[in-house]
Formats: sequence, structure tokens, C-alpha cells
Amino acid sequence: MNTGTAVIVAIGIAAVSAFALSRPIAQDQIKDRKGTVDASVVDLNQSSPKRDDKVVKTDAEWQKILTPEQYRVLRQKGTERPYTGKLLHHSGDGFYACAGCGQKLYDSKTKYDSCGWPSFWDAIPGAVDKHPDLEATCSKCGGHLGHIFDDGPPPTGKRH
Repeated sequence: MNTGTAVIVAIGIAAVSAFALSRPIAQDQIKDRKGTVDASVVDLNQSSPKRDDKVVKTDAEWQKILTPEQYRVLRQKGTERPYTGKLLHHSGDGFYACAGCGQKLYDSKTKYDSCGWPSFWDAIPGAVDKHPDLEATCSKCGGHLGHIFDDGPPPTGKRH
């Protein structure tokens, strides 16, 4: 896929480091959609939101915009069954984005094979918050992404 003409691959978080694949969106399609909130679209020319640009919604609002599985994982800290995610073996170039708010979380260049969920050795700076209990959440909407462990490959030794 040519990264200059398409949003590489915009992907929404659907579970503990497992993701739901969305279709690639051509750059001209994004221009037509500006102003709309679509968690499956990531504009490569758009920078990640500032940390003070938080998304705050009620549970009822989250339930309206997320699938039941996304809601269970992102808002109730659930876990997708291992080896069931559509992106476990996905190897295309692009970014993985939060299904709740669309913020870019991971660059595909940091993805590696590790376990039953897609794994990354690093996140996009400022996009993922790590909590004392090792939980990882989206820094923009607080959506549960899984956990961060110290058994990953170089250069960070982390597994998101």
C-alpha cells in the first residue's frame, strides 16, 4: 500500500492489545469527511491530539458509539479471547488507533509477534498512559488497551 496516497491502515482497539481492522481510506475521502468523528479514520498529516484534548463521555454515550465488544473492553476493562483478533497476524504498514476516539496509539513498525494478541514494543509518544498496575489506557479518552510488560524485545524491552 502506498503511504503517500492512503491512510495507511487505521485500526481501532478492540481488546487487550487486540484490534478490529477497518478498511484503508483514501486521502481524498478523508478531506470529504473532515469535521466528522470516525474512530476508524486516521489522517497521516494530522498530529496526535494534545493531552489536554480529552474525550469525556457518559457510559450511555460510549454504548451508542462502540460495539458491545469494544464497550466491554475499552470501558469495562475486558479482555478479548487470545488468538481471535483480526489483526493478530496483520502486517501492513500504518497506525493502530483507539476505537473510542481515533487517537493514533501505535506505529506498525513497533509491532511484533509475541502472544495471542497483537504486541508492540513502544507506543506513539504521549498516546498511551501506563498505570501502576501495568494497565495501559488511551491518553485521550481513557479507553482500556491492555497492559504493558517488561518482557518485550529491544530497544525498549516492553510488550504493549
